[in-house]
Formats: sequence, C-alpha cells, structure tokens
Amino acid sequence: MESVNGTELVEQIRHRFENVYIQGFNTETIFGLLHVVEALKITLEALKRGIMAANRPELDLLLRISCTTQISKAISHAGIKSGKCTCFVMFSKNKRDLLKARYYALQSLPKFDSPEFTVDASTRNTLATKLGLEAGSYFMTNDSEFLKYLIERAALITK
Repeated sequence: MESVNGTELVEQIRHRFENVYIQGFNTETIFGLLHVVEALKITLEALKRGIMAANRPELDLLLRISCTTQISKAISHAGIKSGKCTCFVMFSKNKRDLLKARYYALQSLPKFDSPEFTVDASTRNTLATKLGLEAGSYFMTNDSEFLKYLIERAALITK
C-alpha cells in the first residue's frame, strides 16, 4: 500500500470507518502518553453526558489537548504539521472496526521508529509558553504538576 501523509490518512480513515474517530496531533504539543489518555477520558465522559465542547468527539479531544475553545487555534497549535512527527489517536465503541482502522493506518504510514514522547523541562517550557504561563509559575517546576495542570485545563474546556 502506498504511503500517505497524516492529513490524508485521517480523511481516509474517517471515510472508510464511520464508527472510528481519529485525530492527529503534532507531537510537540503532547506532554506524554498520560496527557493523551487523560484528555481522551474527559472527551469520552463529555460524549457520554452530551456536554462536548465541539460537535465531533475528535475535535473535542483536539480542543482539550490544546487547552482552548477555538477550533482554529487548536488546529494551528496542535494539529498535524507537515514535516513534523504526528501522533494519531483512534477510538471507537466498535472494537472490530477500530482494529481494522488501526491495521489500515499501519499499512498506510511509512515505517518509522519513534521514541516515546519526550517529557522534559524543554517540552514543559515550550508548552507553557504557548499556553501563556509565566516562567516562575509553580506548574513550571515539576513534570507531574505540569501534567496535572494540563489535565485540569482540559477538563475546564466547555462550549
């Protein structure tokens, strides 16, 4: 199967697998795997309760990862960027469709070995600057506290 770029892959999966939600993120905007997992939990709970910040769950997740209520700002901050590493998050109630979509995605993407997300002071400082945090802020001194801050901000995103 021919390799595709990230945006094309997202569109193809959305078209082929209607029961599967997919969102691509610039990895520079993600503060580790736990950041994604916790934001996804919030999105799924908001979906269940009918209180999402966006009309589609994958956009709700993008808003929560970006800590903003503005879709254009979220796309510009955390969306797929040409030439940058991308993290794809797929979720569905239908396990079979999710596994098929995963297989399709893995066949469509170029082979690439990537380390785990980098979570360090540099990543924390970059994200904090984009979020408008002051350099001396309490959240800036500790990865665990910064992650808690990001999750709290994600939980506060509403329409």
